[in-house]
Amino acid sequence: MRSPAQETPRKKGNWAARIILGSVALLVVVIAYFALAAILPVWWANVIRGQVQGNLGAGILVGMFYGFVFTFVPLLVAWQATHKTVSWPWTAVILVAAVALATPNLLTAGIMFGNSQAAHNGQRILGTEATWFPLWTQIAAIAAVVIFIVGAVLGKIWRQRGNKVKAFRKADAERSLASKAADSSGAEATTPAAAAVSDSQADRR
Repeated sequence: MRSPAQETPRKKGNWAARIILGSVALLVVVIAYFALAAILPVWWANVIRGQVQGNLGAGILVGMFYGFVFTFVPLLVAWQATHKTVSWPWTAVILVAAVALATPNLLTAGIMFGNSQAAHNGQRILGTEATWFPLWTQIAAIAAVVIFIVGAVLGKIWRQRGNKVKAFRKADAERSLASKAADSSGAEATTPAAAAVSDSQADRR
């Protein structure tokens, strides 16, 4: 058997290794964040420029498509995490998937509201090559949020109404069963009494 003195250095070594690995992972995440922050805004602006190609109508349509689809669908996916049957690990997975689906709009928002040099470069590209794209992306995103909220409220009201209708039907069924049971028990009680009367009359004869 190992003594406590032998186990203590091993535990200290494990904690030291974990701290080192955690620090390295955090450093990699920070480097990746700054690298992507310097690359993604310009890359996304060039992607939109290639799709719009300076056409104002195309800028409106592309902005409406990205703004609505990549706002409504992520909200719909994130809504699934509110179900009581979903466990915590699956809730985290659903939320990560929702954020991933919203990436196009997040990139556009990072360009339009960012203060970095890459964001300013992206703003210049969109401002000259896809003029109406940012505005109509925001309008369509707001419309998607409003439609989602209205749909969620109406769906909740409809479910509550359905539950009330089910409760009323269940209560009616229980009342009908109770009345039938009472009628049958009354009939059973009347039959023996009638039989006893007929027997007594037969004895008198």
